[in-house]
Order: sequence, then C-alpha cells, then structure tokens
Amino acid sequence: MDLPWGQVHYRHGGKPDQPVLLVLHQSPLSSATYDAVLEPLAERGVRTVAVDTPGFGMSDPPPRPWSIPEYADAVWQIADALGLTAVHLLGQHTGAVIGAQAALLAPGRVHRLILQGLPLYDEAERKSKVESYAPGYLPDRDGSHLRVIWDRVYGLYPRLTPAEADRQVAEYLMTGPDYATAYRAVFAHRMDTDALAAIPTVLLHGGDDLVDRMTPVVTAALPHAPLVTIPGGTDFVADEQPEAFADAVAAQVLGEVAP
Repeated sequence: MDLPWGQVHYRHGGKPDQPVLLVLHQSPLSSATYDAVLEPLAERGVRTVAVDTPGFGMSDPPPRPWSIPEYADAVWQIADALGLTAVHLLGQHTGAVIGAQAALLAPGRVHRLILQGLPLYDEAERKSKVESYAPGYLPDRDGSHLRVIWDRVYGLYPRLTPAEADRQVAEYLMTGPDYATAYRAVFAHRMDTDALAAIPTVLLHGGDDLVDRMTPVVTAALPHAPLVTIPGGTDFVADEQPEAFADAVAAQVLGEVAP
C-alpha cells in the first residue's frame, strides 16, 4: 500500500469477516517471521495482517529516523489504509514497544494487546545499548560484511538453521548498514506502563525468547497482564511451533480465555 512516506508491505491470511490480528515484528527483521502461522491462524478463525515496519523488510523507510510515537502513529495510518477500524494488536520486541504505544494513542481501537517479548530496560542498560548495541556494518567488495551479519545473527540465535539464518541476513541487507534506527527509538522511549492498565493485555512468548529474562520486571510493571509461555520456543516460536503459537494467539483473539 502507498502511504505519505512511501510503500508499506504486508502479509495476510484469513477471511474478511474474521476478527483481525495486526502484527508488528521485531527489528531489524520483517513480517516473514510470521509466514508459517498465517494459515494456522486462519484455520482457527483469525484474520492476520503482518506488516513490514517502515524502513524494514520491503517497506520504504521514513524520511528521517522516527521516534516510537511516530512509529505508533504509522500503525494507525496503516490500519486506516487497510480499512481496519479496531484490531487485536500483537507486537514482538521492538514491535511490542511500538504496539504498546499505538494502543495508548488509540485505546478504543484495540480489542486486546498481545506483547510477545516486551523489553523494559533500566537506565544503565539503556545507556550501555545506546553506546554499543547493533553497531552496523560497512559493505565491502570482498563480502566481509556478510560474515559480520552472519556472526551477529548466530551470536544472538545459535539454534537457527542455515536457511533461517540466510533469511535473516537478507533482511539485514534489505534494511541497510544502519539497521539500528528502531532500536535507538526503543532505547530513547519511556513507556507509560501504568497507562496500559486500562487496555486488555496479555504477555505471550516462547520460554527461550531472549527477552524472557525480563519477565519478572515486565510482570511487575504490568500486573493486570497474564503471562502465557510456550515451552521451548525462541524468539521465532511462530516459525518453530506454528500450531502451538496459533492456539495461544487464537485463544486470546477469540476470547476463549480471560484477559
């Protein structure tokens, strides 16, 4: 679709009359993370729209680095372009921060907020990450930058298959040498977790998700949000265990469990 800052690409599955789940991926990847779960969710009665965040995947970048509130505002511009009045909103990692802010911007448009690995950093970790996290790469004719990306991907996710790592390397290359724009927006953002108490929220992620280490902090900050953990799932639990992930998400979207 065409929006004021450029094209936005998305993947979708399900029928128009089904409840809608709008999905925001982690950085610096793309909606391809949710390919495997589109059909299982559709089979369970959920229409899914998984968006490539502006500047990632195949979506055009904004004209300048955005803040989290600007990414969140774009979520509703995207929803408007798709004709989506109200949605269930699922965000992962960076997408969870954007999704939470989008819910705060328009709480009446969110049936339920599903946070898949919400990063809540203390000030010391923010400072450390601003200084050293995701330093980028320099393209080189000898291809050495490909090894830099490859080593970063496997350093974060040693359980990936080579095919899965290939996809992530391609996503890094699509984003470009400075793939940390959304990360920096996250590190600069202070989430109003108290305000989220007014929004039906659930925490849902794989038990081996990198952000699972923050679960005690997140559950303390969001005491109204139940925790659903899929055993053995990594950051890519939707890819690894699509049936289990679809079961857990559909239960929330279709109201089969209490929020």
